[in-house]
Amino acid sequence: MAAAVFQTVRPPEAIRPASRPAPERSFSEVLDRAELSPGRPSRAPAEQSAADRVLGELDAGRRRLDSIIAQARSGRSFRPGELLAMQAEVYRIGEQVALTQRLVEAGTAGIRRLWTLQV
Repeated sequence: MAAAVFQTVRPPEAIRPASRPAPERSFSEVLDRAELSPGRPSRAPAEQSAADRVLGELDAGRRRLDSIIAQARSGRSFRPGELLAMQAEVYRIGEQVALTQRLVEAGTAGIRRLWTLQV
C-alpha cells in the first residue's frame, strides 16, 4: 500500500507552475502600492478582534477631527451646535484613548507578572 503512494509522487522537475510567476518586486514596493480604503476593514467583521475594532474607531475619530481642523484652518465658521458636537466628539475620543491606555497598561502588567512567575 505504501508503494502505491510513492508511485504517485512526481519528481520536482515534472511539476509545472500553475500560473506564470509574479514579477520581481521588493517588499517596500508592494507595501507602497497596497492601498486600503479607509472605511473598509481588512478582514471580515466577524474575524476582527476587539483590539482591531477599538483601534479602527480611534483612527476614524482622528480622521474626523483632522477634517474638522482642516475646515477651521481654511476659514470655515461653525455654528454653536456644531461646536458643541465637536466638543462631545473630542471628549468621546479622549475617553476611548484613556480606556485603551488603561487596557494596554493592565495587559503589560499581566505579561510582566507572567515573566517573573517562578515555574
